[in-house]
Amino acid sequence: MDGEPTIVAPGGQPLAEIPFVATDVETTGLEAAGGDRICEIALLRFLRGTVIDSLVSLVNPLRPISPGASSVNGITDAMVADAPAFSDLFPEVLAFIGDDALVFHNAPFDLSFLREEARLAGGTWPGNPVIDTLVLARRSRMFRGHSLSALCGALGIGSRFHRAEADAYATGKLLLHLAGTAGPGPGVLRAGPPDSCGG
Repeated sequence: MDGEPTIVAPGGQPLAEIPFVATDVETTGLEAAGGDRICEIALLRFLRGTVIDSLVSLVNPLRPISPGASSVNGITDAMVADAPAFSDLFPEVLAFIGDDALVFHNAPFDLSFLREEARLAGGTWPGNPVIDTLVLARRSRMFRGHSLSALCGALGIGSRFHRAEADAYATGKLLLHLAGTAGPGPGVLRAGPPDSCGG
């Protein structure tokens, strides 16, 4: 699919009644294609506005975390030294997400890492429906800034930022705020190639 993803109403159900998995990763740097790796993952399943299940783990990236990344996310090499590698977590991740829609803020970034980690683990990242709150926020034309922290500040969503669990929680809450303002009803962005999800 080319261009910006299409919002489609999933059976006409209110978004809050549909389980979705808010997802965030912290990484050793900014370029999955350049060898950077995931060092923390958070998957939070939301239903009716609350988290009903979660999978959160530090990840041993099998390489050093860059000083720049560590200064942002606060994760050090010592913190991940005894953590599982992504390849060890991958079956659990797949079982957790099932067929649920995945919610990201700036989906192309996270998906680039998840797809590369899946490849390195000898598998393939699944084609679950993807919802990108960055796309929805831009489409709403309601905000000056579109970073996760700026949007959450504007909407009064309290959270710490730059750790996977906190960012996933903020992303899930942000989606519930945005769903009625960013397009034709609560909807799911159809899964597409990485560069079609971020808008």
